Amino acid sequence: MSPTHFSVKSLSGKIFNTVLVFTIAVILAFSAIITVLFYFSYEREAEASLAEQALDAATYLNETPSDENVPALLAQFAGQVRYTLIASDGDVLFDSASDEGEAENHGNRPEVKEALADGHGSVFRYSETLKTDTLYSAVKLDDGSVIRLAETRHSLVAFAATMIGPLAVALAVVVLSVFVLSRLLTRRIMKPIDALNFTEPLENEIYEEMDPLLERIDEQQRMLKQQTREIARAETMRRDFSSNVSHEMKTPLQVISGYAELMKNGLVDPEDNRKFAGLIYEEAQAMRSLINDVLILSRLDEAAVGDRDQAIDLYAVAQSVANRLVSFSDAEGVSVVIEGESACIAGTDTLVEEMLYNLIENGIRYNHEGGSVTVKVGNDGAGPIVRVSDTGVGIPEEMHDKVFERFFRVDKSRSKETGGTGLGLAIVKHAVMYHGGSIEVKSKLGEGTSFILRFPEMDGGARGRSAATGR
Repeated sequence: MSPTHFSVKSLSGKIFNTVLVFTIAVILAFSAIITVLFYFSYEREAEASLAEQALDAATYLNETPSDENVPALLAQFAGQVRYTLIASDGDVLFDSASDEGEAENHGNRPEVKEALADGHGSVFRYSETLKTDTLYSAVKLDDGSVIRLAETRHSLVAFAATMIGPLAVALAVVVLSVFVLSRLLTRRIMKPIDALNFTEPLENEIYEEMDPLLERIDEQQRMLKQQTREIARAETMRRDFSSNVSHEMKTPLQVISGYAELMKNGLVDPEDNRKFAGLIYEEAQAMRSLINDVLILSRLDEAAVGDRDQAIDLYAVAQSVANRLVSFSDAEGVSVVIEGESACIAGTDTLVEEMLYNLIENGIRYNHEGGSVTVKVGNDGAGPIVRVSDTGVGIPEEMHDKVFERFFRVDKSRSKETGGTGLGLAIVKHAVMYHGGSIEVKSKLGEGTSFILRFPEMDGGARGRSAATGR
């Protein structure tokens, strides 16, 4: 079975490849070590056996008259062991593997020199006569000659080559065993994984190595649930917004349509035409304001209100807005005061202007004659801050969070009378958040209202643009 039988992404394949490589490496290393140890052990035994045979041959020849040594060797010769009888001067008297008459003098052979000197010598070397690796064991006889036994031996490489067949069979068995084992291990490993309950990831009893994964899944599921709730909430707000827009536009349309129909059919006295035209104009302006506010909110929802990196001086914008509202504030009998100092933020000038316009206009609209609206601009160390305070009707404490909802009105009848769309504070909140700021309301019923806007410090790049443009 080839390791490539499995897919790269298969757990069985990974287990199979890993276990197979590890097992083969262990077997090969173990086989090499055993082969080397067995080889040298076998060679030592062979050397000892050959030495013993040499001693036996020497004993036999020492008991035989010298002139009968050669016939005795001829009678004893058998098997693969080579017998050589060497005279004390090195001449070969007998060699069972070659013609002694053609053999060169053996007096310089290491084993012969050692036997002549010490009585016994053993050497493993390459034989020039036989052209093979040979083990020699020589013993000195009583007459001064040397009996030498030689046996051809395999080299370590040749010996290892004889192990290839058994090793191949062992590897085949290993591959098959690892294949079966990888299948069984995969099933056992996957059994608790297949039983995982991903609805409640942290409730599973599983390998501790999977805890980070399950925690990640749980976190993602919580995020997904949160996103789902946000999407559902946004969808509900969208439906409510569409419904409210339709409702808010229905009234002015009905008024405009009704008065226009009366005028079209000639049912209005000529002296009342101006009055009816004025009513139609007022309702059209109310519808126009509503449409403008809806468009601004839509652009804010889509974050498509323009460049937010413009350097804007909040103090200068507040003064500009106050000047635009002079006619309205005079008509309502409310004074508008701008205090403080220059404070710059990075943002969108039209949006900042709309934000302050709505706050100051609301302060005038829900005030009383002789009242005031105070706008204070400055820095509190953490960044620019704007406080818009009025002396108006105030907002009940339980409604502080609701005033920023779309089409929410504290006093619906008064809002209708004064021309409010119910979207002003929703625009303000979205605009503040768009600029990375926060808004807070402080108010008590009958004691006026204060809106506190806080913005982050402007970065150096925007400051440079502010200096360059003189804003």
